[in-house]
Amino acid sequence: MSGINPEQIAKLDKIMHTIQKNHKNFQTHIEALFPEGITSTELSIIKIVNSKPEIIIKEVSEYLDLAGSTLTSAIDRLEKRQLMRRVVSTRNRRSFGLELTEEGIRINTLHEAAERQIWSGILGKLEDDQERETFLRLLEAISK
Repeated sequence: MSGINPEQIAKLDKIMHTIQKNHKNFQTHIEALFPEGITSTELSIIKIVNSKPEIIIKEVSEYLDLAGSTLTSAIDRLEKRQLMRRVVSTRNRRSFGLELTEEGIRINTLHEAAERQIWSGILGKLEDDQERETFLRLLEAISK
């Protein structure tokens, strides 16, 4: 942590706790992110399959950096809840792909709508596009 001023750490701590306190109204939206008790891993799988319909299970594992056993367990739960099904891949008949059911598509739609509401609320607190772009650029730097 060389070069980081202790006052900056204290300021960040205060800001993060203030954000948490002031945005409790987002709690209902956050709960909507996980409709019907679905886990974040399961939602990530649903979101990927929705955006990449031809994806095979091995690629999902690599994309999410999940162990095969973890992914298999999550897919089993999603199949049991009738949100997704394994299908023979159209790209490689030796591999399995994943396909969302109508209910899986509905869950993904609910999740994405909740995300948009949260992100719009956060970005809406900023003055203009320039501030929003600066904020996004900084978050991107932090995420690396």
